[in-house]
Amino acid sequence: MKRLTVTRKILISYVLLVVIIAALSVLMILPNQIEEMNTNLETTLSRIAYILAHDSEVIAALEKGQCSECIAARIDGISRITKGSIDYIVVANTENVRLYHPDKNLIGKTFVGGDEILAISGKKDSYVTTFKGHPDIQKRAFHSVRKNGKVIGFVMASTSTKNIERHKTEIILSALGFLAISLATGLFLAYAISRGIRRILLGYDPTTFAQMYLQREEILDKLNEGILVVNEKQKIIYKNLPAKSYIQEEFLAENSPLYPGAADCIRKNIILSWSMIELEEKSFLVSMIPLRPLENLDAVMVILRNRTEFVNLTEQLTGLNHIIDALRANTHEFRNKLHIISGLLQLGENSQAIEFINEEANEKNGQNILRLIHDKTIAALLIGKANRAAELDIDFELRRDSNLPEKNSFLSTRELALIIGNLIENSFEAMTNSSVERQVEIFIGVNEQGLTLVVDDTGCGMTDEEIKKIHAGGGYTTKGEGHGYGMKLIREVVDRHKGFLQIDSESGTGTSITVNINFNGILKND
Repeated sequence: MKRLTVTRKILISYVLLVVIIAALSVLMILPNQIEEMNTNLETTLSRIAYILAHDSEVIAALEKGQCSECIAARIDGISRITKGSIDYIVVANTENVRLYHPDKNLIGKTFVGGDEILAISGKKDSYVTTFKGHPDIQKRAFHSVRKNGKVIGFVMASTSTKNIERHKTEIILSALGFLAISLATGLFLAYAISRGIRRILLGYDPTTFAQMYLQREEILDKLNEGILVVNEKQKIIYKNLPAKSYIQEEFLAENSPLYPGAADCIRKNIILSWSMIELEEKSFLVSMIPLRPLENLDAVMVILRNRTEFVNLTEQLTGLNHIIDALRANTHEFRNKLHIISGLLQLGENSQAIEFINEEANEKNGQNILRLIHDKTIAALLIGKANRAAELDIDFELRRDSNLPEKNSFLSTRELALIIGNLIENSFEAMTNSSVERQVEIFIGVNEQGLTLVVDDTGCGMTDEEIKKIHAGGGYTTKGEGHGYGMKLIREVVDRHKGFLQIDSESGTGTSITVNINFNGILKND
């Protein structure tokens, strides 16, 4: 079932409220109006009968036994004036002989009904009856006519129930008209209110607007960057979650390193891009962007990015950190070897120094790498990783059937360094707490069909869920929250070149990862 929006709820609620109020008003007023209409009608009939019963000309006519043309004309005039309320006015003597009737053919004939007896007998001078005659029912008002206290006749004024029903219908139609007008007014006001609300909320329904607000709040809180919004009074009117950990104050103090930039940004309406400041004993890159007025005040958005994390991420994106680590490890290893040679020479152990130099010159891994890998950057990376593996007591080996020319048509050196560096580091991490034989084997092969890279290790392995996460574009790391960009970057490079990433792993046994870029990939040059 489709859920009602807040705007529709307001519309329906307001209309229902108006309809209920109007309906209750009609139900309370309508019976009173009908009762009042009946009372007024009876009063009108009785009043006409009373006036005519006390009219001297009517009394004279009853004494003579005949109505003059003058009195007949007067009564006709009254009938015309009251038409719609009074149907008949009758003047009759005590013998029930009609002296006046609107229908001239009935003058002189006997009055029928039987409800005139009280008036003729004088038992009741004025009263109202309901007479069931033919063809309809009448409401009759009688009044006795007296001369010197003696009843000489009566006057009867009557109206048909058709007139009564017509008046009732008019009252009911008026009430329904009021109800319809109230409903139309309610609809218009509810629509106007709902439109006003939507206009205030930029055309969104309140529920949708609230959901968007919560979603954007969650998105902003999930960012690594701290985001502040500062108005011209230097009040911080918004902080996302990372920014709250950097700044606890509600106002920017004048001694705050953010104060000058924010003030200039608001005053000059300029964008300040990535300046470096020290805040809470941390180094940040700061960007400031002026915003349109908020709360009738100018404001600026401040973006804080941890400089250390930014530099680390940049290095990881480019693969530079792997090359630097490799060169650092290589340099460290050769410095140690030079110290050994220097010490042997100083001790006079020349033959042992020469033997040590020859052994190092014939060192298996270094020779293999330089012989098989002609891309000097990748060779340096592998030699550095081999030396680091030796420090970590890991058996590191490049397969003898590997080959990598100085330039290849499938991946740039930077992309290749990123993939190799991250895969090897992941293998090293996977064996951090391993007590079994610790081995990492690398294969790099390039031919006219494509480039293949395989990294095998005897580490802790991965679960099926972790493998699925990698294939879905997620990361993998054993370091915990905040790491794991490496596999995500590898996945992006492979996808960009329409390559293939295969992961074979068994938890507790090891992992084999294969990257294949075929000739359909995008040709890259350094």
